[in-house]
Amino acid sequence: MENHLVNKNEIQFAQITMQGFRGKGIGRWLKLPFIVTFATVQAMKVIKKWKPSVVLVMGGYISVPVAIAARILGVHLIIHEQNALVGLSNKVINKISNISFAGLKSNIKSMKLIGNPIREEIYKISSPSKRFSGRKGPLRILVLGGSLGAQQFNNYLPKIFNDISEKKAITIIHQSGDKHHDELIKNYAHYNLKVEIKKFIYDMDKKYEWADLIIARSGALTVSEVCEAGIASILLPYPYAVDNHQLFNAKIIKNKKGGFIVLQENMMMELKSMLSNITRKQCLIMANNVKNKKRQNAAKDIFNYCVKILGYEK
Repeated sequence: MENHLVNKNEIQFAQITMQGFRGKGIGRWLKLPFIVTFATVQAMKVIKKWKPSVVLVMGGYISVPVAIAARILGVHLIIHEQNALVGLSNKVINKISNISFAGLKSNIKSMKLIGNPIREEIYKISSPSKRFSGRKGPLRILVLGGSLGAQQFNNYLPKIFNDISEKKAITIIHQSGDKHHDELIKNYAHYNLKVEIKKFIYDMDKKYEWADLIIARSGALTVSEVCEAGIASILLPYPYAVDNHQLFNAKIIKNKKGGFIVLQENMMMELKSMLSNITRKQCLIMANNVKNKKRQNAAKDIFNYCVKILGYEK
């Protein structure tokens, strides 16, 4: 997906040979110094060629050699960590960065909380009270499976929704991802549900406006958008995420009393119970609870910081 966006938008791009090492066995750890050294040399060549004034890294193992190369060459280094639980790579390079920003309140207090960059359209969504004013009819549920789809959502939600629909009226928009789209259509075909199935959602702001409740994984950007727009949610953290960081992201919303957390292994029983009992009034209360009281401007804050340290500020 990233390659598609890079090509589509003609973004200058360079490849660096780097491999992950966590969970890859002792052999990968033994090779790590050589892997990092080789990748750092590659990164240094790119930096020398492009001559950036600032290097911004966003985490992940690829950030390590790039950050090291930047510091060796004396280039100003910025970290932005998206998740509530700071990953190992950013923990390491936080020690050598000039400044570290956080997208969500994290476990490293030295990071400056500025939020995550999200689409401008999300900021323009009406307040929860305005959205819910006069709203009637079936409970509106938006399911977000991510760009690749969430297989567990696609397998179990149609059955759960069917059981719920016997007790209360619901209408559903389910984003499947490309890979599992046809399979999801077949899964829903067994039931008489009011559902709209989409591979991708390109007008997410409009879908957020429409929804009473969303069911989603708890990736950092999803959590940030939910908090910015003010949307009630039931979050199912991806259980195989590194360090289970999605669970920590979800806890931010739970602590604001803006949503619920359901572990994947408890999906059938707990999610079914929650959906059976939740009301639109409760969704509005949660939406108001979770909504940020002050807009965050992560992209603008990072840009302004760069302008200031480079001496372009008037």
